[in-house]
Amino acid sequence: MIALCGAAAMSLAACGSESANTTANETNAPDNSVASVAVAQPPADPANTADTADAAIEASADMPETPPPSGDEITAKSTKVTEPVKDDPPAPQKPAELKLALAMAAPAPQKTVVAAVRPASFGQCAVCHSDKQGQKSGFGPNLFGIAGTKAGAVPGYAFSAAMTSSGVLWNRANLDAFLLSPQSKIPGTKMSFSGVQDAAKRKEIVDYILGLK
Repeated sequence: MIALCGAAAMSLAACGSESANTTANETNAPDNSVASVAVAQPPADPANTADTADAAIEASADMPETPPPSGDEITAKSTKVTEPVKDDPPAPQKPAELKLALAMAAPAPQKTVVAAVRPASFGQCAVCHSDKQGQKSGFGPNLFGIAGTKAGAVPGYAFSAAMTSSGVLWNRANLDAFLLSPQSKIPGTKMSFSGVQDAAKRKEIVDYILGLK
């Protein structure tokens, strides 16, 4: 009996030792599963990497490139001016309003300044000549309205042949010359007056005669 118990004990010890060795071996063994995972993903092949880069370059070459703007396009864009906002056209004016606007805008006509009041210098002329419209002529013809007419044209007065044939038109220059010297201007005239030598007085008389209208 004692011998059997000893043999059984030795058998258990041997089993325990083998179990311990098995556990130790399993603990010290490398992790084959982790290694297998790491090995399952091999490093990239340099040749494949080069092929991928060449394909990317070819794809980018096939894509159309937008050309840069030319100098004329840049100048046109930089000098482009925004069009001003146009105002609404003015409302059309009625004919009456248009005539009134034109009349107000037109300059006033210039009138010749003539003497409205008989000057004192005309007193020596009034001895022989009337200056009122419709009055009869005296020793000389009525002077009303003679401005711009031909000499010897006053109706109802007997002019000399020299006066009627002179062809003189009574304007400012001829009136001034006649008043300066009647016989020199129209030789043979019936007017025996020696003339007005003062130029200022002659101008006053001429202005008055031209204004008798």
